[in-house]
Amino acid sequence: MLGRDCLLEAFRMYGVEYLFGNPGTTELPLMDGLVNYPDVKYILALHEDVAVGMAAGYAQASDKLGVVNLHITPGLAHGLGNLYDAWRARVPLVVTAGQHDSRLALQEPALAGDLVSMAKPFTKWSYEIRHPDEIAIAVQRAFKVAMTPPTGPVFLSLPSDVMMGETSQPPIPLTHVHVAGGTVVGAVTSGGAVTAVANGNEEAVPSPSGCPSPSPIEVAAELLIRAYRPVMIVGDGVAQAHAVSEMVRLAETVGCEVYSEHQSAALSFPTGHPQFFGRGLPNGPYLQQILEGADVVMFVGVTSQAPLLYFAEPVLPEGAKIIHIDFAAWEIGKNNHADVAIAGDIRGLVLAIALACDAVIATEQVLEDGDGLSFAERRVRRLAGIADRQRARTVKLREERETGREQKPLSPAYIMAELNELWDAHMILVDESVTTGRYVHTQLRALREGRVIALKGGGLGYGMPAALGAQLARPDERVVAVIGDGSALYVIQALWNAAKYQLPVVYLIVNNTSYMILKGGLRRLNGPAAAAGLYPGMDLVGPEVDFVACANSFGVRDVRVTAPEEVRPALEAALKERRPYLIDFVIDREVKEFLQ
Repeated sequence: MLGRDCLLEAFRMYGVEYLFGNPGTTELPLMDGLVNYPDVKYILALHEDVAVGMAAGYAQASDKLGVVNLHITPGLAHGLGNLYDAWRARVPLVVTAGQHDSRLALQEPALAGDLVSMAKPFTKWSYEIRHPDEIAIAVQRAFKVAMTPPTGPVFLSLPSDVMMGETSQPPIPLTHVHVAGGTVVGAVTSGGAVTAVANGNEEAVPSPSGCPSPSPIEVAAELLIRAYRPVMIVGDGVAQAHAVSEMVRLAETVGCEVYSEHQSAALSFPTGHPQFFGRGLPNGPYLQQILEGADVVMFVGVTSQAPLLYFAEPVLPEGAKIIHIDFAAWEIGKNNHADVAIAGDIRGLVLAIALACDAVIATEQVLEDGDGLSFAERRVRRLAGIADRQRARTVKLREERETGREQKPLSPAYIMAELNELWDAHMILVDESVTTGRYVHTQLRALREGRVIALKGGGLGYGMPAALGAQLARPDERVVAVIGDGSALYVIQALWNAAKYQLPVVYLIVNNTSYMILKGGLRRLNGPAAAAGLYPGMDLVGPEVDFVACANSFGVRDVRVTAPEEVRPALEAALKERRPYLIDFVIDREVKEFLQ
């Protein structure tokens, strides 16, 4: 068979439903072969970054792998923005790109480039196939590597002569690597820290031969149960491991505050849970504030560990014991010392620690510890304090909503509160709202596990195409994408995809006619720009973008909303219709400080 047929047969064998791309001359062999594989549907994007974003959103919403085909060097370059975002979010993608005939490479033809080196920084594996007989091995390896936790993108370069060459090697069945957790093996003690790699039955919590006694899981449980003020920070790894219920069980057993990592890509704890205080902010002072007084801090599946801007002071409280769990050993102890460090299956490990906590509590070894209180008494006190803080938080959120009822330009808090009233269990949130994000993640209280996709890497232009991919993956549900106006303009042609494939995404453009987060950063600097009230290169006016006209030109239903009384009717109308819809919300343009 031809090399391209081996590739497409592998796609069919591995259950690939969609191939996202934008073709060029070097992709013609593959496009020609697709005619014989109608079950692999080609989704045309008008820009490569849209193709990558759609594939990523599809993967995040489906728990499957997204597959992309880009056009040689310029096409791959166009797709690098969302490839970076997918890499930061650990999204499993197989990104391919056509390449010149290998016999032509030495002559440096137009469009040529080192594709493997371009993709390598943002992939788990990057390779150019050199012979048709390599295709079967390379494609199976690519899919296997992308799907093995910690998941992530891989890249394959496809020279045209390899695609059109003959191979006798059929596709190889896909290997699925399962990372188990709970039983701890290979634990060592280094510098006072207990570390381990997890493997085995998630119900077991032994201390096998060669491990320190007690085991790392038992040490973690002891620290959590004996703590005065334990704090848990959950990351995307919890959602990726489908470990939200296990995380809730552990947090409730311990009775502690829970925060989400900043710039999280998924929902790793229920937004309405009484112990949950929401998504963190990417700045050092905030992290210091929420962790002040904590004597045990537990990070689970967290990769966003560093603040966005340099912060010289320690973020973690002095003397606090640190527990860190993740799929990837690289993330553990990367920036800060971890007293208990365990790499392995997050779901199994969290369950194992919860079971170990139950065992510690059952032995009553924590009675009369330090302050003379039992664990149960200490837990009751903590939960009472948490409840008081939640009541104050609820009052503040209500005040934000009520203030916004009369506000013009519109209050983003009020818009999100109205959306919350209409939210149901069959809706999926895609969030690239940037400065509006704090209201998205505080006012929307009904978000559910597996139904949140947010911008992880920070590169703008992810949300609009990711929403389309998510809608493809979940055709019976409704995707609502909250997108900043600046973000939308990076990939506005994604609206064409919504219309072409009749994907009923509801786009809520929160429009402040500026790069507001940058204005807030300049204001924080308190330099000449802030003093003069001038923000060079940050205003999207003169002319102001007409999003309604843009949507209409692409065939998408649209409406512009400027008054509070118009918010609810516009949302209801958009959600009622089963077609793509864009609402342009003209929101508050006051410059506030950001990027602390």
